[in-house]
Amino acid sequence: MVSRAGIAACVAAVVGCATVAWAADDDWEHYRHDVSRSGEQRHFSDLADPAKVPGLAIRWQWPPTTGEGGMFYASPVVIDGRVFIGSTSGRFYALDANTGVLIWSYPPLPQPPLIGSCGSVGDVQAFGAYGILSSASPYKDTIIFGAPDPAPSVDGGLGSARLYSLDQATGALVWKSDLVARVNGCSFGATGEQHERIAYSSPLVHGDRVYVGIHDAGDDPIQNGKLIALDADTGHIRPAFNFEATSVRGGGIWNAPAAERDDVLFTTGNTSDGVVSEPVPNHGLSMMSVEARSGAINWQFQPVPFALDDDPDWSAGVALARTSCGRIAASVMKDGWTYALNANNGKCRWQFPATVPPADHCLFPASGAHVHGDTDYKRPAAIWRNTLAIVTGGEALVAAGGVFNGYGRMHGLNLCAASPSHRVRWIADVPHNGGGGYSLGAPSATHGIFYITTDQGHVVAIADPAVAPPAGVRCSQVLTAVANCAALGFSLVYAPAVLADVALTDGADAAGLRNEPAIANGRLFVATQGGHVYMLSP
Repeated sequence: MVSRAGIAACVAAVVGCATVAWAADDDWEHYRHDVSRSGEQRHFSDLADPAKVPGLAIRWQWPPTTGEGGMFYASPVVIDGRVFIGSTSGRFYALDANTGVLIWSYPPLPQPPLIGSCGSVGDVQAFGAYGILSSASPYKDTIIFGAPDPAPSVDGGLGSARLYSLDQATGALVWKSDLVARVNGCSFGATGEQHERIAYSSPLVHGDRVYVGIHDAGDDPIQNGKLIALDADTGHIRPAFNFEATSVRGGGIWNAPAAERDDVLFTTGNTSDGVVSEPVPNHGLSMMSVEARSGAINWQFQPVPFALDDDPDWSAGVALARTSCGRIAASVMKDGWTYALNANNGKCRWQFPATVPPADHCLFPASGAHVHGDTDYKRPAAIWRNTLAIVTGGEALVAAGGVFNGYGRMHGLNLCAASPSHRVRWIADVPHNGGGGYSLGAPSATHGIFYITTDQGHVVAIADPAVAPPAGVRCSQVLTAVANCAALGFSLVYAPAVLADVALTDGADAAGLRNEPAIANGRLFVATQGGHVYMLSP
């Protein structure tokens, strides 16, 4: 393998070098591939060839036999021939991407894992005992991730959390950040304790800074959402940057922030749990853009008012799309509604499904009839051209009993369609999923092929109709028969082809996949709740 430093040296010296197998444009360096969180691999490979994708198969798994000992809720990142991933066991690993051989782990044995004592190890909702739940990000020659600090000198070892920076080649600790999330008590509902955590917020490295969101454990009690900025070279908090979601409680940041030029974008959770009156300010249930240096708010979009807040946390983060109709920030709320905003000013481009009549241009009135509850639309989208691939509620959402009909399905939405009647491009029923809210992971895209994982341990490849013939047509409202579709005001849309459907070897009960496939150098990398990392290729 030739390192990036070696590549630069070859270019600078203008001399011949060995073939470079892992160039930067082949890698999957960040959660959702890049700091825009696009979920798209733009480098062409066999994984983008519809004639070769049906040959997708497992090439290695790690560990080769029994699982690692924890669960992989994080997804892999792949950089310069290494796979980096952390586990709920509290250990972070580097694997050889070609062979699956373990290169190093942190903390190395016999040092204790990064798990606090506040809660049981097996309960990922535990206050400080969640290990590593989010994906890592690179900075220069280091890799950065978030986890609890179990040291007894740190809030008694309960699980207050920080970021860790490791040398990519050796796993040696470069720095431990200042504390960013505090756990100083383990009593459920104790308003005098801090129950903060990093957990699902993958750090964003943007310039010389790293950003991470803060949320809570199971609203026991709800904590105040924060976005923290740190120096990427030292791990020290940048005090000039400040964002807090409310003046009291709520608005947790459960997702990976995204970067748009000099701005940072993210979404926030509910503010209603145990809060009698609306906090001021209230930046909960919002898509936000803040200035990268100060945290000052550029814009806020809050479609669900406090009066209708029945815990529809905006758990899925922002996906930034560069489309033929401009830069768009898109995401789905936990209630199943999806939004596309102008990334420059936060103005709503469209809402899906559109309410009838549209409520103040994508905003629900406080007296609205729709339910905005704790349903499980929590996965970010993938982008290819003008298509947004996303697990969303769909047009059935506004029908009686229709809130769950997006589960197990992936919608391809046209980001630039001028009319709601042309919003849906295709709808795919993903095979081998349990049909619940956690049935599917986040999709990843490459040249019109979309890869998605399921809770039954399958990796599925679905082709946009532009790159492979569709399997047929269906109604855009999934509860409506094709014969009645047009008469009821809906549209006929594509049912795309399934090109590959690979069962992993953990077994359906243990192989659930909660996150994204990473697409790097023509290979697919996934990790399971059964404690395995897999590499697949055609």
